[in-house]
Amino acid sequence: MLKTVIFWPAIAQVALILVGYVYLFCARLAAVGSGAVTSTDFAPGEEPAESAAGRRHLANQFELPMLFFVVIGFLFLIDGISILELALAWLFVAARLLHTIGSLKGPLTLRHSSFFAAFLLVVALWVDLAIRIL
Repeated sequence: MLKTVIFWPAIAQVALILVGYVYLFCARLAAVGSGAVTSTDFAPGEEPAESAAGRRHLANQFELPMLFFVVIGFLFLIDGISILELALAWLFVAARLLHTIGSLKGPLTLRHSSFFAAFLLVVALWVDLAIRIL
């Protein structure tokens, strides 16, 4: 298998993060346009709910996904890419997609369960890396 294929889930995760930026921009633009805020100063606690949800979600994209990006890079460097790592990586992205839906529009249980699934998947990738370098 071509080892660079592992970068496609990483690229998909980046695309998901970029969607978060677009969502936040649109939410803030709508808030200013509707007069919900009088300026473009969106201080925490003073911004509309949709903007606050987008901001919190975007901040979350720089927590657990960062561990994902690092482990993908390490696995690539040691030639540790197989169908297992590729499947785990795509499942992580799918879980993060569900987390995005749950965070921005869906039920709280979807956000929690998808975060936990993504957490377990990134742990599995790190355990896999540890086993490969033993």
